[in-house]
Amino acid sequence: MASSKIYLVPVDFSKGSEIALKHALKLARKRKGKLLLVHIVPLVVHLATVAGYLRGELEAVARRLGLKAGEYRLLVLERPEAARAIANLAKKSRAAMIVMGSHGKTGFQRFVLGSVAERTLRYAECPVLIVK
Repeated sequence: MASSKIYLVPVDFSKGSEIALKHALKLARKRKGKLLLVHIVPLVVHLATVAGYLRGELEAVARRLGLKAGEYRLLVLERPEAARAIANLAKKSRAAMIVMGSHGKTGFQRFVLGSVAERTLRYAECPVLIVK
């Protein structure tokens, strides 16, 4: 998938990531691109235990949104920090854009937990579209 028409979509199974996936699908279809759906698993989770389940969940999201077989690829990665992993994957796959949802955290919750979308925006070398 080393094309400049790859749209990387981090999927955390939230409503925001599903909305982002819908936007990315429109962009990819309009520009004859492909989607790369990725779910990042923290290192505290044993990936071999959950990878099959997560791939199944990603497939279910893809089917629910009407993605066709050749339009997307799935990845489940085990990484210590999601934002860096997303930015690094975008660079490695030569993604045209990262399209991701935002949980809309504000105030103290955002200060303490941070924002994966905001950190991804800082690390990424390609455009990042953040949707709510």
